[in-house]
Amino acid sequence: MKSKIIIIILSVLLALSLAFNAIMVYRELTRWEIISEEYMLQAGDMAPDFSVQLLTGEAFTLSEHRGTVVVLDFWATWCGPCVEKMPTIQALSERFEGDVIFVGMNIGEQPQRVRDFIAERGFTYPIGLDENSDIHRNLYPSPGVPYMVIINGDGMITATFLGGGEGLEEIYENAILEALG
Repeated sequence: MKSKIIIIILSVLLALSLAFNAIMVYRELTRWEIISEEYMLQAGDMAPDFSVQLLTGEAFTLSEHRGTVVVLDFWATWCGPCVEKMPTIQALSERFEGDVIFVGMNIGEQPQRVRDFIAERGFTYPIGLDENSDIHRNLYPSPGVPYMVIINGDGMITATFLGGGEGLEEIYENAILEALG
């Protein structure tokens, strides 16, 4: 009899826990929808200026590159779609070398982890270290990653892309060509 009561109590607690977690997930998703609609940068917005340390140790300051198209790609090593997208970013950086600056903006990870990840995969485009996610959270907010922002030479955002997937290289390339004018 006691074991049946214990099983019932545990079942009720488990059900309450699952319900609570479902409510919290729903609230978080709803919060992100509000953030994505209300706070995400859009084409036509001026790109907020920032400085970030690159893996090379150099600093990258956006405003110092006026006159050049800049592509920011926010990503993380734990993000599957980000990792899948990186060879496309590498190919585009090679295709537009000298005309467009690509910066892979790693968010929230330790420099050594990022350094090892990049070296292991052989990516050569610049990688910014947004260790505390301040740039992503405060200046370029999005509900997730990968998140790409294309900025024309006047400092205006011409396109943004949230997420990844196959077959996007041509779409990215066209958006970059548009930014180049």
